[in-house]
Amino acid sequence: MRVFESLNEIVENGFCIGCGLCKSIAPKSAIEMRTGSHGHLRPFPRNRLDEKEERKILELCPGINVSGPLSEPGDRDDDPVWGHNLRSAKGHTTDDAMRFVASSGGIMTAINNFLLDTGRVNFVLQTAPDPDDPYGSIPVICRTAEDLLTAQGSRYASAATLGTIMEVLDLDEPFAVSLKPCDVAGVRNLQKVNSKARELVKFTQAMFCGTVPSVSSLEGFYERRTLDFYRDRPRSFRWRGNGNPGPTVAEMPDGSVLEATYQEMWDDNPWTSQLRCKLCPDAIGLQADIAVGDCWPGGIPVGEDEGWNAMIVHTETGLEILNACEADGRVKLVDIGSKHLCDVQPHHVRLRREMTSRLEGCKEMGMPNPNFMNLALEECAGQLTEQERTAARDGTVTRVKKGHGDNVPAGDI
Repeated sequence: MRVFESLNEIVENGFCIGCGLCKSIAPKSAIEMRTGSHGHLRPFPRNRLDEKEERKILELCPGINVSGPLSEPGDRDDDPVWGHNLRSAKGHTTDDAMRFVASSGGIMTAINNFLLDTGRVNFVLQTAPDPDDPYGSIPVICRTAEDLLTAQGSRYASAATLGTIMEVLDLDEPFAVSLKPCDVAGVRNLQKVNSKARELVKFTQAMFCGTVPSVSSLEGFYERRTLDFYRDRPRSFRWRGNGNPGPTVAEMPDGSVLEATYQEMWDDNPWTSQLRCKLCPDAIGLQADIAVGDCWPGGIPVGEDEGWNAMIVHTETGLEILNACEADGRVKLVDIGSKHLCDVQPHHVRLRREMTSRLEGCKEMGMPNPNFMNLALEECAGQLTEQERTAARDGTVTRVKKGHGDNVPAGDI
């Protein structure tokens, strides 16, 4: 079995997620995270990686190392797709203003506010809009409700959040992490070898992630308005929110405002995504204490609604925090089951079920094997027909032949 042997192989084979963890754990190499033409962040070492740093990257990189909390099949009553389920619910924040501004129900912001207000953590590590790039995101430390409101909302862009994780740990303060599932995977990997990470990270929260798109979605947004993405730069850009899902809004330098519906951005027009998102064994936050996502029947919004989140609790820590947040009146929750999660997130069900076949397609193309362990992938694959497994494998082969997925239509993840 061929394995990854260098950072270059991770990037060249399309398994880099642009999280920046390599920058943090290999300081001697002076890694810079730069945006490629596809819009995704990639590492560029200014110095040659020494053997020790490269070995650490190969051990901890969440692009190729994801080890779920799931037991072996049959060890306990876990759902093969959704993992260990201590509580699943749909809900929203009871703060109407926060609910309107948020991407959907505002649950993640409400929980983070609760953690700060009760002193359970001193700050939350998450992302916020980049003041120097209207489309970009940067890692931020949120210590107040105002910080969280500035940072809330979906941003469909790369963010090298873990490029700052060692600096954050050096603050020696208890904190929460509220990021994408792959970022949480990086934090969990770091916790295995770093005692300070185990001690200071008190809570992890992940959103259900529907991929990090490349710039093709933005190119199309401007082309349909007879403008040019590269030339016609906005003063500010909001992907969604101010409603559920809310409009995409670009404020231009001349004062004009461009708007698009969620359906136009993501359903009616083609866009592309990086290959690693199509090979994500955990886009639903199995390693997080709590995972939160959209709650649209069938997985697609029909117009605007008041804003609801679907969520699942994986750990006792997550259960205690969610229950306390509910008892404090911060959130309104309605308990649901895994069947409801499957209904509102069908694309994630498909991704989990097809993952083994997609990885077989990569192996067929001679690519190294990632270290994806204890994720019930074979059990998920058993829910497919042989014809469906073959189609998933062959589809991945086609994507790899076309260029690692950065420049081919994304379609469903």
